[in-house]
Amino acid sequence: MTLADDMTTTAETQPGPPPYQMLRFDENYSYLANPAYRTDLLDPLKYIPLLPNDSSWYLTLGGELRERFEGTSNPDFGLAGSHDAYWLQRIMVYGDLHLGEHLRLFAEGISGLQEYETLPRSPVQYDPLGLQFAFVDFIPYSTKDNELTLRAGRFGLSLGSGRLVATRAAPNIPFKFDGFEVLNTSGLWETTAFFTRPVKDAPDLFNSDITTTRFWGVYSTRFFDEQHKQGLDLYYLGIANEHSVYASGAGNELRHSFGTRLFGEKDQWDWNAEAVVQTGTFGNDSILAWTTSLDSGYTFEEAMQPRLGLKIDVTSGDKNSGNGQQGTFDALYFKSGYFNDASLLRPENIIDVHPNLGANLTKTLSVNGGADAFWRFSKSDAIYNPAGMIAVPALSNASSYVGTALDVNFAWQIQRHVSLGLSYVHFFSGSYIHAAGGSDVNYLSATLSFVF
Repeated sequence: MTLADDMTTTAETQPGPPPYQMLRFDENYSYLANPAYRTDLLDPLKYIPLLPNDSSWYLTLGGELRERFEGTSNPDFGLAGSHDAYWLQRIMVYGDLHLGEHLRLFAEGISGLQEYETLPRSPVQYDPLGLQFAFVDFIPYSTKDNELTLRAGRFGLSLGSGRLVATRAAPNIPFKFDGFEVLNTSGLWETTAFFTRPVKDAPDLFNSDITTTRFWGVYSTRFFDEQHKQGLDLYYLGIANEHSVYASGAGNELRHSFGTRLFGEKDQWDWNAEAVVQTGTFGNDSILAWTTSLDSGYTFEEAMQPRLGLKIDVTSGDKNSGNGQQGTFDALYFKSGYFNDASLLRPENIIDVHPNLGANLTKTLSVNGGADAFWRFSKSDAIYNPAGMIAVPALSNASSYVGTALDVNFAWQIQRHVSLGLSYVHFFSGSYIHAAGGSDVNYLSATLSFVF
């Protein structure tokens, strides 16, 4: 083998750093046990050896500093004031301690600040000092194709495409859950089972409040290829909530979600289709609700790799509050910015059609945007804000047309640790919102992040 051949082989096999995740405990820096792979200035923080003769004993340190500006004219469609603009800061610091191959301890602290706002501070934005995550992992066995992890403590969940369970990335304080989780990888199968209590955001308490809500489920993925580009999800999610609120009233709720998702990419096509049916009880009513969605696109092999996409969502609403059946779909702990960065609507009692276009302007700068039209699924039901409260009341005599949102988003990865994002949304409110006294909305955000 020549020197050139040896250099080529080394370059091809040397692992690169893992992409940063919102759930930082999903990152793995064990490859840095080899000093030759430490090429970043901050790599010494990502792998701190604890024993000289055992590379599986190590500590990883990391964190994030995020500065974000948000400004809105006519927040909540003008029903909550004429304007609101504020500055957000999020600081997250974590330690990931690996005590051999079978035991791991992870803890992450968080500080979220909100300043200059005109509306009351939101608990999902303001928590000066909080415990975001703290859990212990026990790994009974781990091989190349099979691994079992038993987790207990406070952790985050992100399942599938995030339509029902995600991290709530845009607000300062992401979702967190106290409980137990079992994670298993076996060949082309990945499965997680969990039983938790969601943690209520409370800025005056370091540990926040544990709610009376119970949330549990099983989520399995069967990949069709070794690269994990195509697969099928099957899942069940259960929730028991003593204080559910819908347009038809409030009450004690037990809800079961049965879902499936088909996803993949091949050649220039990508697809992500999902369907969910929900059953259970709400007060004295039975529950029968559902949703279906499609997010698909085609990427052209041209300069800037433009992608033309189409997103369609249908989420059921309650058609008759007096028929003994609750038909409003519950989006549970869905991802923030589900429709756009303005996060005006919760995907419940909504039909939306969102053609969109994206492109890579340079290797580090991308842009995307589109037009998203919304209708109510049921005129007898309301539309809801991201927190699950009624945003605009049910007006059965008003039109189903909610409005159309135009959005454009820029993402600049300045370097591995630093990124800048810009987003603008204009929501053209429809006759239904006008009938409730609402108006158009303008939204602007700018986010600068340093991650290590």
